Amino acid sequence: YFFNKPMITALYQLQQEAPRPKRIICPHEVENRPKYYGREFHGIISREQADELLGGVEGAYILRESQRQPGCYTLALRFGNQTLNYRLFYDGKHFVGEKRFESIHDLVTDGLITLYIETKASEYISKMTTNPIYEHIGYATLLREKVSRRLSRSKTASRKASVTTCEENAPVEKLFFLLNIALQKTENSSNYLNKSLYLEITNL
Repeated sequence: YFFNKPMITALYQLQQEAPRPKRIICPHEVENRPKYYGREFHGIISREQADELLGGVEGAYILRESQRQPGCYTLALRFGNQTLNYRLFYDGKHFVGEKRFESIHDLVTDGLITLYIETKASEYISKMTTNPIYEHIGYATLLREKVSRRLSRSKTASRKASVTTCEENAPVEKLFFLLNIALQKTENSSNYLNKSLYLEITNL
């Protein structure tokens, strides 16, 4: 890998600093709870009720059934002093995007790390790529080119793999992807719209 040791260390440090999942358990038994959800499922409740249950705690999460669309399930997750809502799916594994997880806990853990690194990594990259020494030797440009090439190879390899047998990416591969996002944020800071790997929903 082309990253120097301090950079890898810093990115892994960000990963370790990410909020930990804290499931909020429903105090009573919920009727018609899907068998693949646990006690973090609170049944049919509103977004406002979910927000109250989370209590403003970073990393706290619950599952709920949508009031507006019965039969649709939502993950309500607390991050960045706000409640994020994601449409949940299950096909033998849990997912909100392309990546599948064996458990809700694993899904939330991965999501929190992703969100945290996206939020914080740009600060680190910005400092690094604006360093006069790096600029003088063209390091920032070289870094972007190498990240792009590596992502291109990763995408080619991923297309050959079956979606149903999708495995978790190696930590370093994940950091390569998130680093590219951070670089894009740095380059487009004036008009960047924050987008996470998870697609937040607003109508459930």
